[in-house]
Amino acid sequence: MKTLFSPVGVAAPKRPGNALTGRLELSVSRLESGRTSVTHQYHAVPFHLSKTYWDGQVLMAQIINPTAGIFEGDEMECLVDVGAGASLIVTSPSAVRVHTMLDGGGAFLRQHFRVAKGGWLEVSPELFIPQRASSYRQKTEIEVDPDASLYFVETLAPGRVAHGESFAFEHLDWSFSLRIADRLVALERAKISPPDHCWMLEVKGWEKAYYGSVWMTGPTLTGLPETLQEEIEALHDPESCLVGISKVSPQCYSIKVMARGSIFLRRSLAAIRGIMRTPLPLLASNLRKL
Repeated sequence: MKTLFSPVGVAAPKRPGNALTGRLELSVSRLESGRTSVTHQYHAVPFHLSKTYWDGQVLMAQIINPTAGIFEGDEMECLVDVGAGASLIVTSPSAVRVHTMLDGGGAFLRQHFRVAKGGWLEVSPELFIPQRASSYRQKTEIEVDPDASLYFVETLAPGRVAHGESFAFEHLDWSFSLRIADRLVALERAKISPPDHCWMLEVKGWEKAYYGSVWMTGPTLTGLPETLQEEIEALHDPESCLVGISKVSPQCYSIKVMARGSIFLRRSLAAIRGIMRTPLPLLASNLRKL
């Protein structure tokens, strides 16, 4: 299998013999009772899907990595489909770690999320930590019906800070696209190769910075009250956490966070999620409920 990590026209690096090609497929639908149920699931290492949990309003799926991280040569694909009127949370129990890579290779993840009419999807993984000399590429594609709702979170740590690593990874290449009713409303790409591009994750006066991103869309966000936007902006603190919110379309918003440490990032994201429960009431679900 040709490695997905290699740029077109560039010879693919040799994949380690223990590299994994993993895939996760998850489809959910709404039953006549109103409950959301899994209609299709498949997973292969390094993916593992824990038993889903229905809390009365939302179905929770925890994605676990039994190999305790992503290694050189790993290639992964994640496909999640939320049917009409169904509601799903996708989360993880622990940080996502991309381990040190010493042979010049990399790892790749392509993830595609689709939310049908009246559906709800929240994606809230734990912290993403790229370790020393690691290379990682991630491509995220999201398709949302105009009458569906989405709350999507991404995070990034500068490295294994407790081990003295900060911006010691080799390369990160993240791309993100969001379509509403087949219309492209957001397209982002970040290519970070220390030390040349670390300015993207630096804040003057801070020793290190952690990054967080929230994308949210849905019909209930149309005409989002200024008071809620002001509550989010009030989280901005030059000493610990920089927060900004942008209106991308009438029903789509983007929130960016730069925090001085992982604790400040976690607190800010929790506060944002709490604020947004007013227009997106399904955010009241407990993320860590098993």
